[in-house]
Amino acid sequence: MPDLSNEKIFPGWIRVRALLASDMKWRLVEEFGPRCFTEADDGRLLFMADYTDMDNLVSWLLTLGAEAEVLEPEEVRNRIRKIAGELEKIYRS
Repeated sequence: MPDLSNEKIFPGWIRVRALLASDMKWRLVEEFGPRCFTEADDGRLLFMADYTDMDNLVSWLLTLGAEAEVLEPEEVRNRIRKIAGELEKIYRS
């Protein structure tokens, strides 16, 4: 039988680490399972996962709004910063 695991079919090459507000636990468990995070000393959730698609990752993180802070990779932080700046210009009025 061929290996049809998610890791084999969708190999993750983008390792993301982000801190999420504790009230996002339900979402992490629902979308990634109970082993995708650890609790930080301040109560926030340290989320770690591998992604295959940068655009999908950034889009998903944006759905979390200010409830998440991306720690790495820096490229994801930069993309979110750029999008936030563009949104701020649109809604500045």
